[in-house]
Amino acid sequence: MRTKLFALVFALAQAGAAAAQDKSARGKWSDVQSIAPGAEIAVRTKDGDRLTGRFADATDEAVNFTHDGKRVTLTRDSIRNLKVSRGRNRLKGALVGAGIGGGAGAGAGGFVVARSDHFGGAPLPVGIAVGAGAGAAIGAAFGLGKNYETVYEAP
Repeated sequence: MRTKLFALVFALAQAGAAAAQDKSARGKWSDVQSIAPGAEIAVRTKDGDRLTGRFADATDEAVNFTHDGKRVTLTRDSIRNLKVSRGRNRLKGALVGAGIGGGAGAGAGGFVVARSDHFGGAPLPVGIAVGAGAGAAIGAAFGLGKNYETVYEAP
């Protein structure tokens, strides 16, 4: 049972990596100009700074957004990459939820095994499986952290 759980967690982790490798080459500034106003963005500058905020607009030479309530303008030449938030990271939430739920299920199953002679050791793996499944479902529903997609990366 534990091997199947590890295989499931590994498969879910690889799905995200495969999707990331499937992205085409980035670097089209026109993609930045087509971002909807108000979208949440994260900008990494060539100096190493990371700024997050709400997209306002973009010209051929610069991007404008609000960061901490202030309007910020960055030139195209100063940007290393620009990412747009696509909501909560559901995969990360599912993995963390499965770990927490599996641990709670192991505790509950171990409690049943310790208190009863009728079941043998069966409640322990069942508790882990049920707890991990429920935790993964709840974690996926809420997500964990932000899920950003790179729209522009400087050549």
